[in-house]
Amino acid sequence: MKTVIFFLLITFISIACLEAALGAKHPLLLYAIGFGVWGLFAWYCSVRMKKKAEKRIHEQHFREFMRQQLRRPQR
Repeated sequence: MKTVIFFLLITFISIACLEAALGAKHPLLLYAIGFGVWGLFAWYCSVRMKKKAEKRIHEQHFREFMRQQLRRPQR
């Protein structure tokens, strides 16, 4: 849900910047902002996917550890 809200916010910001750049005398800054927010969004998504993959790996290791704990005979 958070990603969808960020996506909509970034879409709004980039559309506003790119439309404003059409009538601006020096549109380079507006183009940079318009495309820069998409770069930040891509970076945010990649970091989030890395964290999700790490969490999945840690959970898998934990499940493996617990499986081995259950297999040990009682003393």
